[in-house]
Amino acid sequence: MTIDPNGCPLAAYDSTGLVFGITAPLEANAGHIIHLYDARQYSSGAFSEMKLDSNTLLNALQTKGHTAQPHIASELSRAKWSSMTFNKSGKQILITTELGLVLVVDGYDANIVTHVFSAEDMSGEGSQSAKPAAACFSSDDQTVLVGNENGSISCYDVVSGLLVKKLDGHVGHVGCVASSPKYAQIASACTNVALWTW
Repeated sequence: MTIDPNGCPLAAYDSTGLVFGITAPLEANAGHIIHLYDARQYSSGAFSEMKLDSNTLLNALQTKGHTAQPHIASELSRAKWSSMTFNKSGKQILITTELGLVLVVDGYDANIVTHVFSAEDMSGEGSQSAKPAAACFSSDDQTVLVGNENGSISCYDVVSGLLVKKLDGHVGHVGCVASSPKYAQIASACTNVALWTW
């Protein structure tokens, strides 16, 4: 498979600042590729190449109970990625999509989809209603925080994938959420801004 020349690549550094990843979509909605580089030896090329194909993601959506409707699962598996973030250890990568889907994949093998989350209150109408997902790892790497369309933030355990708690306080779609790398704080925003003590 080749990279889609019309696709939009994404980039992210790991917490050490020594490794960065570049992801790009493959042609014909076949999936995405992630290249990992050592910033000190960039001219040597990528030291790791991982591919997350659409069929693997479709299977994860169906087996992890995300959606029972095949046409919606198929559309979500081909959604355009909107962000990529490493956790502190670099062992997991968080990916968000423009259709409200949040993926946690293995940092060494992207075909291992650890968890699949979605913004709550997605109506099930696919791209007609879904908004881009807002998500991040907590500063201790124990939780995935996902902004919802109803103004809440869902907090999922990164190991089990279970909902741990829910933060309420926004009046609409939570369009961004970020965790402080130094303090136990979370910042989030819709039309209002909130700072949470974690």
